[in-house]
Amino acid sequence: MAGTVNSALSILSLVCVPLLPVSPSPALAGAWTLSAGRGQAIVTGLYSGATAAFDERGGSVDHPDFAKGTVSGRVEYGLTDRVTILGSGEIGSERDGDLPFARPAMSEAAIGARVRMYDRDGFVASAQLSGLVEPSGDGRHLDWSQPTLEPRLLAGYGFQIGGMPAFVDAEAGYRYRTGTAPDEIRIDLTVGLRPWPDVLILAQSFSTISAGGGTAGRYDYHKAEGSVVYDVSKRWSLQAGVFATVAGTNALKERGLVTALWYRF
Repeated sequence: MAGTVNSALSILSLVCVPLLPVSPSPALAGAWTLSAGRGQAIVTGLYSGATAAFDERGGSVDHPDFAKGTVSGRVEYGLTDRVTILGSGEIGSERDGDLPFARPAMSEAAIGARVRMYDRDGFVASAQLSGLVEPSGDGRHLDWSQPTLEPRLLAGYGFQIGGMPAFVDAEAGYRYRTGTAPDEIRIDLTVGLRPWPDVLILAQSFSTISAGGGTAGRYDYHKAEGSVVYDVSKRWSLQAGVFATVAGTNALKERGLVTALWYRF
């Protein structure tokens, strides 16, 4: 089913807001860039399952038991105060129906850069370009002959609620595939609140919409995630949360858990 095309990097994306106490944190860093010479590395584990799916009209239908587990790693580094470079990779395995879990294999590798275009009065805007390599038709090997490009626009705003630091980050990207898979529109939204100096609460949504091209049919899926991040120290943080596919077309109704370990350097 086309809806199983799933970007764990999007599901696991979190926002780094330098203005919050105990700065930089997590993956993708949102619209913000890292300071020159500073970096962060994140290892994330994800497990999801589904026993139902959204049909072509968005209604719910039964689906054979589906389960998936992934482990991903991401590194970001501030080349300058305005330019952050990034690289990531993911390995995963899944089971669909009566089929056993597939042997773990690389499911994505990416490299890119984010450039901060505007930063004033708590508002920041950036542009990002990533190059990705995705699995070939057999799903066991990365297909280096058909790379994928994803330009992305990002905007963030930092503010306070009742004296507590908070932020909102919005992103829109277009995943252009040179192979047979369809292009996709990606829209991500994150709201964060730090009620205590060492605790960050995140509410996020991630939308993927097929945009033509390729041989697969039309699909879309929209996921909601809630998580809590605990800063063990200035360098280490732990994150745990849950997510679910709350709407979609020709997509699985996934429910899952996400955990992550962050290291800042």
